[in-house]
Amino acid sequence: MTSILWTPLFPLSELPAGQMRARHGVLVVHHPDGALSAMENACPHQGYPLSTGYLQGCLVTCTWHNFKFDARTGACVMGDEAVRLHPLRLVDGVVEVQRDRSVDVEAAWEGLRQALRRVQMSRAAREAARLLQGGVSATRLLGWACAWDCDHAEYTPSHTCALAAELLPWLERPPAGVDPEVHRLQMISEVLELAARASLGLPRRARPEAEAPGEPGAAAAELRRRVEAEDAAGAEALVRGMVAAGWERAALERAFYPCLGDHLLDFGHALIYFPRMLALVEHCGPELADPLLGGLIFGMVNGTREDTLPPWSGWRRRYAAWTASRGLERAAAGRARSGGGPVDEALVELLVSGEAEQAFNALAEALERGPWEPALDALVLAGATALLRFDAKIDADPGLEEGWLDITHRYTAAVATREAVMRWSAPEAARLVLMMGGFLGLARGLAGHPPEPAAPPPTAQLWSEVFGGRSQNAIFFAHDVKTLAAAEQESARLGDGRTLQAAARYLRARVQERSLRKAAVEAVALVRDGRPPKGRSG
Repeated sequence: MTSILWTPLFPLSELPAGQMRARHGVLVVHHPDGALSAMENACPHQGYPLSTGYLQGCLVTCTWHNFKFDARTGACVMGDEAVRLHPLRLVDGVVEVQRDRSVDVEAAWEGLRQALRRVQMSRAAREAARLLQGGVSATRLLGWACAWDCDHAEYTPSHTCALAAELLPWLERPPAGVDPEVHRLQMISEVLELAARASLGLPRRARPEAEAPGEPGAAAAELRRRVEAEDAAGAEALVRGMVAAGWERAALERAFYPCLGDHLLDFGHALIYFPRMLALVEHCGPELADPLLGGLIFGMVNGTREDTLPPWSGWRRRYAAWTASRGLERAAAGRARSGGGPVDEALVELLVSGEAEQAFNALAEALERGPWEPALDALVLAGATALLRFDAKIDADPGLEEGWLDITHRYTAAVATREAVMRWSAPEAARLVLMMGGFLGLARGLAGHPPEPAAPPPTAQLWSEVFGGRSQNAIFFAHDVKTLAAAEQESARLGDGRTLQAAARYLRARVQERSLRKAAVEAVALVRDGRPPKGRSG
């Protein structure tokens, strides 16, 4: 709400030309040419009073951090944010100011764009706070950050959308003793930082025009063909057309899941992102569907196809032999069987530590035997067990490529696989399940001694630790949130404490956030010795 009043400050006779004077939160500058201007007496950088600085001509310098402002326009000529000017008049020789306390929403949006381009995260937090004060909703800010990430991605979107979706339920649930406004702004700022650091000041990428999709079945098949052919522009044009045509969630899932099931893309990132992008569209508005899903398909085309790498050669051979023996047909029959059953603990152990061929055959037989739900639950618990047994010394060894974040993906991607397969009824979903089994198997070399069984701490305590600043790096915060959210969900669904035990172990580990030593080791190995990074997976 705007509240504007003319407030008398002081007689002009008390302010000689070439000087400045502050009163009632306003700094008045009497320019050498006799002109007058009035600005906020708080530097927009950190709020220190500009009146403690000095005036040179028409330039006001804040001595705290040497920011400089043109008093005629408010423009910041050294630093970043402009200072706000206020209307001023003379009445019977007295300087009066009209101090507008409303928020300039458009200026705040532009300031936020500039902050993200320059990765100025303190400024981004201030601009976001102004937008919240100006009536912009927290969910809109989260959605905007996700669209920014997808629109500026050089090759593939970052974790921004996944983090934003997981934080939606927490916007109005601050930990005990935390100011709700501070908590809300912290959640938004974490998402903004992830988007800023992923886009790194890149310009908005050119996007292809939407292409009318035509009949849904044919359009889905064509999308799959374009993704496989690495036709990024063509795939995104078709997805934009699907969104413009008003395709509902079920139709979009039928188009995307076959593409997601053809390859394990980027450690399972795309598989994790897709349902969370749909959740953001539902919560933040349908206008997000175009940038988010367009960005996702763009990233899927450009992503690493993990299953094509050399460590997967054995898995590819086994899968080809299985499909040649009509394994997909048998798995489809198994899926059609109703009912459930307990988790096969022997299958869990095989997936985590068994010999590769034996684990593949056991998982394939579980799908053929059906129903599929126990096999999917075994995947989830195998992912949790892999996280629970991870050898923490690997994370601290700069000579090894893997770390805590790698092993968390074994768990969160397994959860995402289960979520996908429960919504995707095609027989070829079996390939995705078997790929995830292979992905888990490649982590055998990352296991250490199993820790002593322990009751997991209350989830409220774990969330408080996550929100309390455990991770300084936005990407680590995103993995903290993603891992704990999955663990809380699966613990409640399965009634099994291993998922939360695994998350608690990861959250309380000494995770190596600074990777410059690792980067130096890898650079020397490549430049001096001509070899790739060392790893223990695969």
